[in-house]
Amino acid sequence: MSDISSARIIPFPSRSAPAPRPAAPPPAAPQPAAAVPDHPPEMDNPTERLQRALAALERAVAAQRDAVGQWRGALQGLRGNVEALRGSLTEYDQSLGTLRGQVDQVNRTARGLESWADGALEAARAKGDQPK
Repeated sequence: MSDISSARIIPFPSRSAPAPRPAAPPPAAPQPAAAVPDHPPEMDNPTERLQRALAALERAVAAQRDAVGQWRGALQGLRGNVEALRGSLTEYDQSLGTLRGQVDQVNRTARGLESWADGALEAARAKGDQPK
């Protein structure tokens, strides 16, 4: 046991309150934005605005038409690749079928040879000959 009969308690230091922050300066009055026309003032005519909007719409439709054309071309390429893959897989399947037939033939031959060897061993044992 310990020779110390009592323990000395050390108080944990506490945090002092944070110093008050200085008040934020009042927000500055908003400055009016300088109006910059995106087109000359003579184009404020509604007919001119409509013509500009129609021209922009025609450009967007043309761009979309080009994008759809490219997408269709990519689909055609994908279709060709899938067809080529299908042909390759068909050839591979046919090759596997041919190989299976060959393996089955070799297996039948091996089983026949095994049967012949078993018969030859039985005949040798029956005659009293022991193979070396």
